[in-house]
Amino acid sequence: MTKKYEEQSQRRLLEIMGYEPEEGEDLSGASEIDIVYSGLDEIMSSACKENWDFAVKKNLTFREACLVNSINKVYQSYKENGIMI
Repeated sequence: MTKKYEEQSQRRLLEIMGYEPEEGEDLSGASEIDIVYSGLDEIMSSACKENWDFAVKKNLTFREACLVNSINKVYQSYKENGIMI
């Protein structure tokens, strides 16, 4: 039921955009690999922005900011799990 609904939604969206799909034409959404790459792109972009902002805030090079930020994340993870160094 969901697949049919998604297909009809895609057809309506294409019609609104001015594209008239032919009757037998197959409409497909994103493949699994496209979804994975999209998620990875989002994670990498946000991590890069986070590190860049940290570098600007602390007046560090980008490389130094990445190192300090990663060490802080490992420390926080250890702290949350009750592991003390």
